[in-house]
Amino acid sequence: MSDGAGSAPAAGGLTADGVFSGGGIKGLAFAGGLAAAEEAGYSHWHELAGTSAGAITAMALAVGYDARGIKDALDAFDFKRIADYGFPISLIGAARNLIFHESVVEGDELTAFIRGLLDESHIEGVHADMTFGELSSLEPKRTLVVIGADIAHSRTVEFPPDVSLYEDEQGRVLSPEEFPVYKAVRASASFPYFFPPVGDLVDASTKKRGVIVDGGVSSPFPLFIFDKPQPKHPTWGFHLHSGVNASESEASYREIGGLDWPVEMLEAILTTAMNALDKFELRRFASRVIPIPTGRVATLNFNLSADEKAYLYDSGYKATKAFFAAQPVPENSYGETPAADVVARR
Repeated sequence: MSDGAGSAPAAGGLTADGVFSGGGIKGLAFAGGLAAAEEAGYSHWHELAGTSAGAITAMALAVGYDARGIKDALDAFDFKRIADYGFPISLIGAARNLIFHESVVEGDELTAFIRGLLDESHIEGVHADMTFGELSSLEPKRTLVVIGADIAHSRTVEFPPDVSLYEDEQGRVLSPEEFPVYKAVRASASFPYFFPPVGDLVDASTKKRGVIVDGGVSSPFPLFIFDKPQPKHPTWGFHLHSGVNASESEASYREIGGLDWPVEMLEAILTTAMNALDKFELRRFASRVIPIPTGRVATLNFNLSADEKAYLYDSGYKATKAFFAAQPVPENSYGETPAADVVARR
């Protein structure tokens, strides 16, 4: 891991809570956004939450990565590996996986990527199988909330607190503190039909297997999760959208057709639903949401060109730079902002 991943936050830097939306491969833009946030003074992240790609970003920050470290890790990984069909001919491999794994790809490479991020952290005590209990014991203390969706039980699942709703296959109720971080993040990133769902958790009430998929199905952008009547830190939300500029009213066009039209249509349906879920809330709380346009980059395009990767990073950086230049006031859902001295320091 690079020096950027292992360096300590700048002394005297500002502290914030961070919430990151889903977006698949477009989550590469978060690295640029975090770089601009650091330039604005935010080098300490306390409470972190995310869905799908946002969950991966939140996890990385929680275990000590900074913007440079996240960018280096993303640059070093070959994302084409994520599309692990497990067969030389992709269409045949995809069909086989749909039958046996409930997905187009096997998902092993995504799991390995998430576990690798944990293993390569510079923070002592962080490892691939670390639990939420181990994470909460790190210093400085951080909170991580990961959003998934149990489509078999029609509910949003917040990891770790909702882990206690489930039991293992031996009938033992699961402990939130003992649940592996990587498994929660992997569940949150399980884009339906493309990645296999996490299905080894049994609901303690129905005694039926949960089918846990991408949290974006029910809560793509959990902006209010850390809101308090008396907030100590601002909450900044990093929200990916498919527009071509910072205005989330601007849209981009995608072609749906060809041999892989079923996957393209499913992606388009879910993306449209996810964008609609938070539309009105985003308008109400625009003062603390950083809208990051991702243009025509598709959520599941793991074969990005160098230009597309650079576009995502630059888009995140420019959008966040402009956002903080406007001196936003982070009013939360209680109508409150952090203490005046904190805002003044910003």
